[in-house]
Amino acid sequence: MGQKQVNLLFKVLKILQKEGVLKHLVVAGSWCLYFYQFYFEKQQPIASLRTRDVDFLIPEPSSIKLKINLPDLLKDLGFVTDFRGEEGYIRLIHPEFFIEFLVPEKGRSFAKTFPLPQLGMNAQALRFMDILYLETITLKVQGVKIKLPHPACFLLHKIIIYTRRPEVEKRAKEIEQINRMLDFLTKEDEFHSLKMVFLKLHKKWRIRVINNLKNLNKKEIIDILQ
Repeated sequence: MGQKQVNLLFKVLKILQKEGVLKHLVVAGSWCLYFYQFYFEKQQPIASLRTRDVDFLIPEPSSIKLKINLPDLLKDLGFVTDFRGEEGYIRLIHPEFFIEFLVPEKGRSFAKTFPLPQLGMNAQALRFMDILYLETITLKVQGVKIKLPHPACFLLHKIIIYTRRPEVEKRAKEIEQINRMLDFLTKEDEFHSLKMVFLKLHKKWRIRVINNLKNLNKKEIIDILQ
């Protein structure tokens, strides 16, 4: 993550805010680690970023009543439309990073590509995204109001999904972020919020969290949650 990426991201965020889209979005993925520094009033991100993804989660797509074309709005910043996979999943790509929209997957038969005609886009449907908006925080940075998963939600989501990463490099990256967040929340004495969110999870998801923590040899965290 470099300053050019940060500057470009804020240009995107300001456009999304001006068009009334940003209030419907939750910043997800590794960029949360950049923004959490403002929540905890730190000088640096919690962990270094090595990502070219900017993920925006849309918890309630039906709440967006706009009629705009995001690919056209971001074209002047140098973004181009990229179609991926057989279903034509759309992402917006730029030499600095690419933007993806995500929605929670609902049910086993839920299509992996979710249409967003009100934005001229579509979104990728993924499991376990619900965790990221169980509790959210809102920050104002550089005049932009940004909604993020509570750090406890971010961490629990990472603990659940890291085993679903087939690529060795991506799984190692997820584990690194888990360890950084665990260390950080320990220093900030924030484990009460971790247990609070953990107890809100579906029973099967709580079991998955515990099993994955066992795989990571995090017995002390298991003791806190149980």
